[in-house]
Amino acid sequence: MSTYAESGYSSAGYATGRPTYSPKSPDFLVEYHKQIEANECGHVLDVATGTGIFARLISDRFSVTTATDISKVMLESAAQPATGKIEYIQCSAEDMSIIPDKSIDMVTVATGAHWFNSSKFLAEAKRVLKPNGTLAIFGYSGFGYFPKSPKCDKIMREFCMDKLGDYWDKGRNNLERLYSNYNIKTRLMGFKDVYHGVYPQQATHYSGCDSVVMDAPNIIDFKMSWKSLLKYLKTMSCVHNYHVEFPEERNVAEVAVERMMQEAGESDWDSILDFIWEQSVVLCRC
Repeated sequence: MSTYAESGYSSAGYATGRPTYSPKSPDFLVEYHKQIEANECGHVLDVATGTGIFARLISDRFSVTTATDISKVMLESAAQPATGKIEYIQCSAEDMSIIPDKSIDMVTVATGAHWFNSSKFLAEAKRVLKPNGTLAIFGYSGFGYFPKSPKCDKIMREFCMDKLGDYWDKGRNNLERLYSNYNIKTRLMGFKDVYHGVYPQQATHYSGCDSVVMDAPNIIDFKMSWKSLLKYLKTMSCVHNYHVEFPEERNVAEVAVERMMQEAGESDWDSILDFIWEQSVVLCRC
């Protein structure tokens, strides 16, 4: 995730342009966590917090919230405005030595685990979690489904994979596979009660063999306009990296969204999209 740590990347644009997670998503995670009756909602650790989007959302469910990120730029945005409810720490997911052993009830990673060295991160998660503590890895792939304009699905994938595929930081393929690698690796590293849920049904084409279809969009159900879709696409690291190489070219996100609008027969940038987010979650216990 080196792009997000660059001083030239707009953390402010990220903070305002990224979609928000479902208000019900913390409850979905806590419900799994509390299946072990003795589990407490004491201390949650949000790793790769970015601008703190999910840390703020889940902080009301736990007594103490700590959020980490490798990027100083992102953490500076996350800490504004300062509320005192969340402690922000700059460190990598692979080396969280500042966090004591067996001190965390739940570790969360919201659309960030694809950038990690998965083996090193899982070893750290296992170290900091209390016995039966929960690891929750989840996110949205950046793709989705336009029920009324299926060709827009293809335009979106063409934009992200064909046009900009070479400009993603290493690890993007793990997100495109809906964290199926973590579904496998958590089992290999001795985590228990592993659950891999995806949504919607079409997402199973891109996930591994053991995934199940969730009955609802438990992670993200964000409603957006064409204008907010454009704002979101502009936050993608691949768009930033592309225009570092081609600064004079018209923004590629603008071109892609205009193509989708034309395909959908839309001209109103404020029109709300009929769009289903492709999403996944891996839950397991230490």
